Amino acid sequence: MIFSNRLKKLYFFAAIISITNLFYSCGFFSNEKETEKKHEIGMLPAEDRKYVLKSAIIKLKSAKQILGSDIETTIYIDDYGDKYCNITDTKLKYKNTTIVTSSVSITKNDFTYNYNPEKKIGTKSKNKGNFNPMHIDFASMDKQSLDANGISRVGETECLGRTCEVYIMENAALEMSGRYEVWNKIPLKFSTRIGTSQMEMYAVEILESPVIPEKIFEIPDNIKFTDAVNPLASPSEPAPSDSLQNLPSLGK
Repeated sequence: MIFSNRLKKLYFFAAIISITNLFYSCGFFSNEKETEKKHEIGMLPAEDRKYVLKSAIIKLKSAKQILGSDIETTIYIDDYGDKYCNITDTKLKYKNTTIVTSSVSITKNDFTYNYNPEKKIGTKSKNKGNFNPMHIDFASMDKQSLDANGISRVGETECLGRTCEVYIMENAALEMSGRYEVWNKIPLKFSTRIGTSQMEMYAVEILESPVIPEKIFEIPDNIKFTDAVNPLASPSEPAPSDSLQNLPSLGK
């Protein structure tokens, strides 16, 4: 097998990571209607708050390697979810080198920005309709919505000393299934299967109510953004570094 074949697999893997990050950070099953109402920062009314905590930092890791890569994600939440940042690092060890590829997703001011800081490209999308890239809020879904999406609550468990509600999903139409341990609308541990690919992530650290620097949510000036109707088609999916192309063959 030559390295270019491995590279193709990594690009496919990157697409799966992108979809998983989207699912983690969005109200995938949200029935909320679009709102044009603007809010003063830090003054969101209770009914518009995406999270229970005003601010939080959550660090997650993949439970096992996928195609030899480890995944680490850091999520920053501020103003009850009005500002959201997800930074995901894909780490591939090759001989004595670790190749790190990053992807960033920032949501604020009713827009979501997904970009690759290395390639300096990304997409910008308006948060509207059923796409609200903020959180998985299983608890607010009525029974009809849960049943329609193949979701059921199966009990409680503990993660990092916090009591989580456990939900499972079996959605044949989307070829998706999963198990989610959710605390305060935040999945602290989850496994998701999309088609034949699977990922499992778990929280290793949670900081409640930290002061988060505003620069975390700043959109870089050097990124070329294009408008995106469908975030899943984003060209800013985390892609293997161009330096991978210069590595030697892995052999058969």
